[in-house]
Amino acid sequence: MDSTLLIGDIVERDSSASKPVEFPAPPSSSTGFPQHKRRWKPSVSRQQKSAVATSVATQSDKQDGRQSEITKTPIRGFEEAEKQRIDQENRQKIASMTPQEIAQAQQDIMTGLNPALIQRLLQRANIDDDTGPSPFDTPPSEEKAAPFPPSAVTVEDASTSPEPRRTREPSPPEDLPSSEDSKTRVAYDEDKAPPQIPADLFPITDLPKSTHFPPPPVLPDLDPAGPDFLATLHEKYFPNLPADPSKLAWMAPVPSKDSPADKDSPYYPHPEISIAALRFDFRGRFLSPRVSRSIPSTRGLHHHGEAPEAAGYTVAELAHLARSSVPAQRCMAYQTLGRILYRLGQGEWGKTENDPIAIGIWSSMKQGRVLESLLEAAAGEGGHRGSRAYATEALWLFEKGGWREKFKGR
Repeated sequence: MDSTLLIGDIVERDSSASKPVEFPAPPSSSTGFPQHKRRWKPSVSRQQKSAVATSVATQSDKQDGRQSEITKTPIRGFEEAEKQRIDQENRQKIASMTPQEIAQAQQDIMTGLNPALIQRLLQRANIDDDTGPSPFDTPPSEEKAAPFPPSAVTVEDASTSPEPRRTREPSPPEDLPSSEDSKTRVAYDEDKAPPQIPADLFPITDLPKSTHFPPPPVLPDLDPAGPDFLATLHEKYFPNLPADPSKLAWMAPVPSKDSPADKDSPYYPHPEISIAALRFDFRGRFLSPRVSRSIPSTRGLHHHGEAPEAAGYTVAELAHLARSSVPAQRCMAYQTLGRILYRLGQGEWGKTENDPIAIGIWSSMKQGRVLESLLEAAAGEGGHRGSRAYATEALWLFEKGGWREKFKGR
C-alpha cells in the first residue's frame, strides 16, 4: 500500500467567515470587583465524607435502640417473674403450716427483730407502693418506739411484708432486759454510755508516761589516747561494716616519746639518718630530727606521713604532692620545692661535689622527677592559674640559685 495515499492536501480555511468568540459581560458592582458566586453544589470529596458519616450514624442509632429494647425487656420481665415466684413460695409455705406453727413464727419474728422496725414494716402493706416511707429509714431520735403486741401480726401481713435486708442490728448489752420480753425492749444506742460499768473493765492508770521510742544503748565515750581507740570507734559508729584497720591507721595515736614504737620511727634522732628522710619547712630550711620533734602541731607542718610525730616534709613527699589533684596542695609543693632548689644552688648544704647532703637532695629531686613536674605545670595552658604561677616561680628560683652552673652533668 502506498503511504502517500494516507496524506491529504493542506487546505487553508477562510477565517473571515467564522464569528469571533464573545464572552458574557460580568455583572457590574459598586466596588468595581466581580461579585462572588456561591457554589451550591459541594465538592465530590465532601459529598463522599458526608454520606459515610450519615450511614455510620444511622447504623449506630439503630443498634443502640435495638440493644436498649433488648436490655430493658428482660430486666423488667425478670423482676416481675421474681416477685411472682417469691409471692407464690410464701403463700405455699404459709398454707402448709399449722396455726400453731404460724403463731410460733410470729412470736419468733417479734422476739428476733426490733419492734420499731416491725412497726415500720407493717406500715408498708404493699411492696409495690413506692410512695410510702421506707422501712429502713432512721427513726427520729426524739420519738420512742411503742411496743407492738405480737397478736396484731396477721398471716396476710406476714405474707406481704417485704424481705428485710441482711443488716446486723446492734445487739443490746447484757445488763439490758432480755430479748424474750419484747414489750420492754428499747433501741440500743452505741454512742450512749452504759448505765452500769462492767466489773472486768481495767482502770486507765497503767498507761506509759512517755510515747517515745526506746533509746539505743549508751556506749562509753571514746578516748583517743586509749590503746583500743580504733576498735571502740568501729564498734560504736560502724558495727555492721567489716573492719579494715589499714584505713584507720592514720587516726592511731602518736606513740609516746622514747617508747619502742617511737624509736622505730624513720626520723628518730639516731646517729645515722638517710638523706632521703631529711625534712624541710615551708621556707625550704632544713629541720633536724630534734628540732622537728619539738615544733608544735599548730605550725601546720605535721601530716600523716611515715613519721607523724615529726614536723616538715621530705623531698619525696613534696614530689608526690606536686602531682596532687588538689590545687592548694600543688601550690604548696611547688613553692617549697622552689625554695629548696634555691638554697641548694646557693650552697647552703655544700658547695662541692663531695658534700653528701647536697648530692643526696639533688638525687631525691631527680628521683621524684621534680623538674619535669614544674616544667609541665608552668607550660600548661588553662587549668589552675595559681599552680602555673608557683611552678614558674620555682623554676626561676632554680635558675637563680645556679645549681646547673656549679655542677653540670649532675
